[in-house]
Amino acid sequence: MKKALIFILIVTSFNLCAKRLIEGYGQFKPVANTSFKTPKKLKAVFDVYTSNDDDEELNRGINTVARFLNMHFDAGVKKKNMKAALILHGKAGKDILNNIAYNKHYITDNPNVELLKKLHDAGVQIIVCGQTVEFRAYKRDEILDFIDVSLSAITALIDLQSKGYQLITFN
Repeated sequence: MKKALIFILIVTSFNLCAKRLIEGYGQFKPVANTSFKTPKKLKAVFDVYTSNDDDEELNRGINTVARFLNMHFDAGVKKKNMKAALILHGKAGKDILNNIAYNKHYITDNPNVELLKKLHDAGVQIIVCGQTVEFRAYKRDEILDFIDVSLSAITALIDLQSKGYQLITFN
């Protein structure tokens, strides 16, 4: 019992010591002695088109961007050497609404607002598909003010990939 308690304390304290860029989100487990070396420069575009059925639950696809930043920062990749973009479309389009608009549609605050703001503040470019915005009839003043609107998700994906961003999809 005593050994198990010591092990739990060591594991817990190790994870609490992990360095994070996005506090409170993007949980990960540090991995020691990897045989595949972590690159020192990373550019990723996250294509997120799904959302949760529970409108009060954080979108796991958005949280993946925080995990990407946190785990690589903890592994020694400098913040200036990580570039990330997040493109939201389809069902994930609702996750860019401000709380007033989200409440109007879903009778609850948008659980993604705080995380999206933290990602934006960390330098992540966040883009919503203009086709999603138009087909869902979202007004521009309903969208979080730091979100860019593109002609389409396709347009943004093509552009960012042509600039060296690697496509990540976990939907």
